[in-house]
Amino acid sequence: MKPNTLRTALALPAVISLFGALWVPLPAAAHLGGDSDSVDADRQQLGADLRSIPMQQYNLHEIRAASGTLVHEYATRQGTVFAVTWQGPLPPDLHQLFGDYYQRYQAAAAAQVRPGMHRQLTIAAADLVVQSTARLRAFRGVAYIPSLLPAGVSVADLQ
Repeated sequence: MKPNTLRTALALPAVISLFGALWVPLPAAAHLGGDSDSVDADRQQLGADLRSIPMQQYNLHEIRAASGTLVHEYATRQGTVFAVTWQGPLPPDLHQLFGDYYQRYQAAAAAQVRPGMHRQLTIAAADLVVQSTARLRAFRGVAYIPSLLPAGVSVADLQ
């Protein structure tokens, strides 16, 4: 085989693989700071039902899992998820819900570990606020990005 023919023969499978990878859709996930068009990925991840409710200043996406856990994702009118809340007998996958903010959450949470059956966590950073409590079969929390809260929306409005 000539050198140019050999180079073309070796490059062809790589080009085919590249085009194949571009055609395969990657799973999307709605998460803090992410696009609300992918909220359905969270619904699928939780094996849950989804109900979207247009509110006055934002859109509320309610995800109810068969386990009884309820997740609310709050998105701006432009479609950016600015907050998530959860409550139920089992915690949701926070890595899924927090997306790129998960590592910050995990580092801050690790610094606040306390022994015992009742756990309360508060993280108040400029780019991420998380308040959560956990007891046996009772998990509840809220996480939001302060800079993305729509004008006139209070954290107390997020339930």
